[in-house]
Amino acid sequence: MRYDVIVVGAGPAGSTAAREAAAHGLATLLLDKATFPRDKPCGGGLTVRTQRLIPFSLAPVAERPIHGMRVTLRQGRGITRDFPEPMAHLAQRARLDAFLVARATAAGTVLREGTAVKAVERYPDRVVVRAGGEAFEGRTLVAADGANGRTAALAGMAGERWLVVGLEGNVTPSAGIPDEWANRLGLDVGDHPGGYAWIFPKGDHLNVGVAVWQPLGPTLRSRLDRVARFYGVAPTELWGVRGHHLPLRRPGAPLADGNVLTVGDAAGLLDPFTLEGIYAAVWSGRAAARHLAAFVAGEAPDLTGYAAEVEGELAPELDLARRVHDVFHAMPALTVGVIWGAPPVWRFCSRLMRGERSYADVTRRLGPFAVGLDLISDATRAVPALRRRAGLDALADPPPPERFLRRGKTAGA
Repeated sequence: MRYDVIVVGAGPAGSTAAREAAAHGLATLLLDKATFPRDKPCGGGLTVRTQRLIPFSLAPVAERPIHGMRVTLRQGRGITRDFPEPMAHLAQRARLDAFLVARATAAGTVLREGTAVKAVERYPDRVVVRAGGEAFEGRTLVAADGANGRTAALAGMAGERWLVVGLEGNVTPSAGIPDEWANRLGLDVGDHPGGYAWIFPKGDHLNVGVAVWQPLGPTLRSRLDRVARFYGVAPTELWGVRGHHLPLRRPGAPLADGNVLTVGDAAGLLDPFTLEGIYAAVWSGRAAARHLAAFVAGEAPDLTGYAAEVEGELAPELDLARRVHDVFHAMPALTVGVIWGAPPVWRFCSRLMRGERSYADVTRRLGPFAVGLDLISDATRAVPALRRRAGLDALADPPPPERFLRRGKTAGA
C-alpha cells in the first residue's frame, strides 16, 4: 500500500501529526522502533496551553496537578510559591504516549510497532522507508523520532543542534509522596550550566534529575547524587536511572525540504529556558498535518509552508526563551530573587507557565526596558567573563550574540 504520509516516531509530535493527518483524510502510517507502552526519560509536564491544543481530555493520563514550586539556589536557600490554579499536570510518558498513539490509530492511522528505520530513499514524487525488513512507500515523510532519531539525517536533512544532556532516576517513598511535593515541584538552579536540577512528583514516586550542557555530561552522575542527597534521597535508593539528550535547534536549521519535514525533538523545538518540549511537539505535529494535507491535495508545491509557519510563530518564542535563558544563567541569584521573591512577578510567571502569557508578553511588560534583555543576552554570549558565569564556555561553539543575527525582531512585535 502507498501512503500519503509516513510518520517515523510515535511520541507526542509523531502521534499528533499522524492523528491530525488521518483526520484530514490522509492515508497515514506511523512507525516506531519500540512497542507500546514504552517509557522514556522526560519530566512529563503537561502545561495548560499544551492541553488546549489537544481536542480531547488528557485526564486519563494526567496524574498530578502542580500548583507551586520550591526554587533553591545551588542547593541552598529557597523560595516556595504556590498558585491557586494548576500550572501543569505531570504524567508518565509510558502512559501518555500510549494514550496518544491509541487516539492516532482510532483516527485511522496504521501503526507498526517494533519497526526500526534503516534507510530512507527520496524521489521527487515519493519516499521509500526501509524498516523492519520491509519497504514502505509514501508521498511524504515526517521525521518525529526524537533527540536521538536518525530519520532526518537518512533523508538528507541533518541539522546542527546544541545539546543539553540529562540524567534522572526515581524513588518510591515508603510512606508515599511527602506533602511538600504532593502538588509542587522543586527546581535547583545556579549550579548546572545550561540546565537545572529537579524533583517532580509522579503517581506513586518522585523523579529526581539534573541537566547540563553536553560537554559536562561526564559530571552528571556526581551531580545527580549530590542533588538527590539535597532532596533527602539516598543515591542508592534511585531506580530507573538513565540519561537523555535535549536538543536545541540552531537558528536556520532545516525544518522542511521538498516532501519531508521534522517535528518536535527531532527538529530541536524545545524551550531553551524550561527545557520543556511537549508543547512544541504537539504544536508542530498539528502544524505539520495542515501542510501535509495541503501538499497531498495539490494546494502547495512542497512542505516549506510548514517551515515558514514554525519560523514565523514558534521560533520567535523559542528565540526569546533563549535570551531569558542567557540572563537567568548569567545572574541566577538576582533572577530568582526577582521572579520568585516578588509576588506580582511570580503570578505573571505562573501565567506564563500555564500558557496564558508568552515570552513576547515579557518583552511587552518590560516596555522600553526590553532592550536590556537583548543587551544582557548579547553580552552574556560575547563577554568571556559573562560566558563563564552562564556556563556557555562549556560549549565549543556557543550561540553568537543575537543582535548580529537579527535585530529588532521580537515575537509578537
